[in-house]
Amino acid sequence: MSPTRVLVVDDEPDLVTILAEWLEEDGYEVYSATSGGDALRLFFQHRPTLSIADLRMPGMDGFQLITRIREMSDGHILVLTALGGEEHVIRGLELGADEYLVKPVSKRVFLARVRSLLRRATPPQEGPSGYSDAFLKLSFLTHEIEVRGQSLHLRPTEFRLLSFLVQNSDRVVRHQEVLDRVWGDQGGSMDSLKWYISSLRDKVEEDPQNPRLIVTVPRVGYRYFPPESRSRAERPEGL
Repeated sequence: MSPTRVLVVDDEPDLVTILAEWLEEDGYEVYSATSGGDALRLFFQHRPTLSIADLRMPGMDGFQLITRIREMSDGHILVLTALGGEEHVIRGLELGADEYLVKPVSKRVFLARVRSLLRRATPPQEGPSGYSDAFLKLSFLTHEIEVRGQSLHLRPTEFRLLSFLVQNSDRVVRHQEVLDRVWGDQGGSMDSLKWYISSLRDKVEEDPQNPRLIVTVPRVGYRYFPPESRSRAERPEGL
């Protein structure tokens, strides 16, 4: 089996060298760049499974690079940057990053996040091949989705999150359970979870400010509430 391809871009050449060494020691095939433009050319050429990008770079910055990558790929994106402000985290995730790490970072944490991102697999083919209700249709095999009969594009993390929720629609799933199953070990945070829930609601709810499909159970977790369930019985108190 060919090694997994990883693209690393940062305008600090010494850091690029260090990250590339860590990744190569862990068995990855690494392509590196020190500018957004060079990184985009490498992405077109090699189509890496994971892209690791700084945000603050001259010319094409990391935000622009993430946007361009997301226009043509659902591959994983890990932001590694010194910009740790909430507004930067939110913007990076909104543009399509799967996870966000703030420099400096240790080798162990960095590689743990990389492994976690790359472990995220589609639902096993031995299980259901899809899901359908009055509003929503998902194919777990092809990642196709329809909402009220209209095709919809979801980011990879959004699709995994929604798939997990609909497959457990008979119960409330706790915050940590969602993080463990969708993000994997050390791969997610409560901030990421809240942002992705909000993003999903914007895309699938008729009224995102008053969600009826993806509901919150305060201090516990979330539940996907199929339309058919609402027609059969009243929603439980608190949902």
